[in-house]
Amino acid sequence: MTEPTQPLTLETMRLDIAEALRIPPEEIADDDHLGDLGLDSVALMQLLMRWEEVQPSIEPARLYEAETLAEWWAIVRDGRA
Repeated sequence: MTEPTQPLTLETMRLDIAEALRIPPEEIADDDHLGDLGLDSVALMQLLMRWEEVQPSIEPARLYEAETLAEWWAIVRDGRA
């Protein structure tokens, strides 16, 4: 996974998800349903813990409700404002 000092970006999130799923990042489209790709609640929790180190303003409850990388990125981006 990415180092905590790197800023959280859409591509960083895609790379982290791909690593968790053990698939190439290019196989994750912004609008793919992450559960359908195999992302389970344990992997999601690990990703959230990692991303909260980089961006403490992330709202985990909102991410749990989202289903796609695009939705996750919108939540992260909104949390920066």
